[in-house]
Amino acid sequence: MKRLLFLLCLPIAALAQPVKGYVVTGKISGLKDTTKVVLYNGVDGTLMNTVTANKGVFTLRGQVNAPSVFIIGLPAYSKVIDFYMGNDEVSVTGDINASDKMDIKGSQLQEDFKQFVAECALYLNDMRALVSVINAEKDAVKKDSMIQEFNGIKAKARTATIAFIQARPASPVSSFALGGMAAVFNGLTDIEPYYNSLQPAARVGGFSAQLEKAFGDAKVGMVGSMALDFTQNDVNSKPVKLSSFRGKYVLVDFWASWCRPCRQENPNVVSAYQSFKNKNFTVLGVSLDQSKENWLQAIKADGLTWTHVSDLQYWSNAAAQLYHIQGIPANMLIDPTGRIIGRDLRGDDLHRTLKEVLK
Repeated sequence: MKRLLFLLCLPIAALAQPVKGYVVTGKISGLKDTTKVVLYNGVDGTLMNTVTANKGVFTLRGQVNAPSVFIIGLPAYSKVIDFYMGNDEVSVTGDINASDKMDIKGSQLQEDFKQFVAECALYLNDMRALVSVINAEKDAVKKDSMIQEFNGIKAKARTATIAFIQARPASPVSSFALGGMAAVFNGLTDIEPYYNSLQPAARVGGFSAQLEKAFGDAKVGMVGSMALDFTQNDVNSKPVKLSSFRGKYVLVDFWASWCRPCRQENPNVVSAYQSFKNKNFTVLGVSLDQSKENWLQAIKADGLTWTHVSDLQYWSNAAAQLYHIQGIPANMLIDPTGRIIGRDLRGDDLHRTLKEVLK
């Protein structure tokens, strides 16, 4: 009872277990004394630690928030050693003249990482090498044959990556593998179900954060999603909200006075506007201009009689950034509830779609 009372009287900090950090011990032959050894985060390049080797021996200590790829840099030798760890005890041994053959032990994540390189990543080297040959090939028949070979390697790489993560559903290296092998999948919609199949323990760290952001970004502006609201000033410097058009069908048209394809498409948008403006339809032009004078002149010259907004920030236009607009002309058709029902409708497609929805 006295022991229990004693424990109850201790401050919480005294009862807490010390947080374990990482310890990376290195023994690399061939290093000169006083060689600088640095540790970087492999996701964002953040400098984590710096020590000096003595007779090839060094120790790096610290703490990481989540498992990740880390890089030991030896600037004097222009060498790097990459490996995967959390707050683990890791040993790195080898020879500076064979830095690609270092023996790295102590972390199960590193063992997973080694398997990833052996089973999946090597396909990327084969694909890169073949791309160079394909690009240089002039004979169409040979090029087609090599493209088929490339697609075969890509399919094998995808199969190998899926097998890798399915065998390691709780390993953070699986998230890394999906991101690192993204090129062999058919876009983010192909990757996301496999990512979602991973256990929570695997969905941690910088690589997971990058993937999750990419998944979220890809859904912005998708047909079927709700439009994200934004506000920009009109030609009279008065703020206009996208949501102020609720209750109408609105075509949000991203364009600019300097964009020749946009100017060529403008007569088609004018025609659509004139045909359907009396059927609960309008257009909101969002310009990626920098010059207000050029913007206003283009509106007048092209007869664009609907509402126009811009922050005059060129490609940094906030609305274009919000919807990840990579090229113009671009547009999205939004229904009266604010849901996106069409994207990049141009030419006859724009008229056909409007005719279908505005009956």
